[in-house]
Amino acid sequence: MAGLTAAHRLQSAGRKVTVVDKARGVGGRMATRRLETSRLDHGAQFFTARDERLIADVEKWLAEGVVKVWYAQDGHQRYCGTDGMSGIPKYLAKGVDVQTSSKIVQLESADGGWRAEDETGSVFEAAQLILTPPVEQSLALCESFRPLLGRKLVQSLQSIHFEPCYALMALVDGPSNVPSPGCLKPEGTFLSWVADNTQKGISEAPGAALTLHADSRFTIEHWDDEPAEVAQLMIAAAAEWLGGPVRTWQLHRWRYGTPVRVGEALFLKALCPGAVYFAGDAFGGPRVEGAYLSGLETAEDILRGPK
Repeated sequence: MAGLTAAHRLQSAGRKVTVVDKARGVGGRMATRRLETSRLDHGAQFFTARDERLIADVEKWLAEGVVKVWYAQDGHQRYCGTDGMSGIPKYLAKGVDVQTSSKIVQLESADGGWRAEDETGSVFEAAQLILTPPVEQSLALCESFRPLLGRKLVQSLQSIHFEPCYALMALVDGPSNVPSPGCLKPEGTFLSWVADNTQKGISEAPGAALTLHADSRFTIEHWDDEPAEVAQLMIAAAAEWLGGPVRTWQLHRWRYGTPVRVGEALFLKALCPGAVYFAGDAFGGPRVEGAYLSGLETAEDILRGPK
């Protein structure tokens, strides 16, 4: 979300932008997956909008059918993608040069700018660089020029920490027992989230399509276990909300699930001598809106500088 927000803003201002993503599709943790004929969000589940800039964009997204209101709580609407959370980054990526399935393996400062090479040998060059992977991965890419970043900035980046999360997607014949509006935060269990994507309105297949998230403690303790063992533990913990036996399931491991120690600024910047920005929800805050604001402020800083 941070990278695509920045790219969308920069391209709208007339800048030439290339987004390089190692995944097969855009969006990162704003992820939606198909399981049989069902559609399930297995990363970020919803977002709220408090900043006036995101509110303005949400109004546009609502009008264009990109997002919808899922439910309201504490005076704030919970929005989700009309066809799943991945629909939002896909919308932002329209018209942008996006290179997917492209894993950067070498990054270097070159001729006052940047040169990046992926594992296939493809080369990308630019005057400015924005890094929005989890910070640990961004720092690994900067190994060859880390001294140029400065000790203080490196220490700030190293202080950021993510917790992992198991996400289980499960299909059940018939309706679930998850109460309206289709989600809950269980008490007395290692599950941190249970959602019914059918009630959420993104899955039209018959039967319930459930997303279960495990807390970080359970995830860490069972990180190296067999997927089937982890799935059975999660299914057993969610038994009272399933509504019936699980027909099929898939397990996803989010190694960098949620930032729990975040940076104080919306982005960090260094000159090496070309500008490199570190952005994402580890800076804006552990929410979709945090990633959006981090990406937006990064783009604005570039637009304020020399072309």
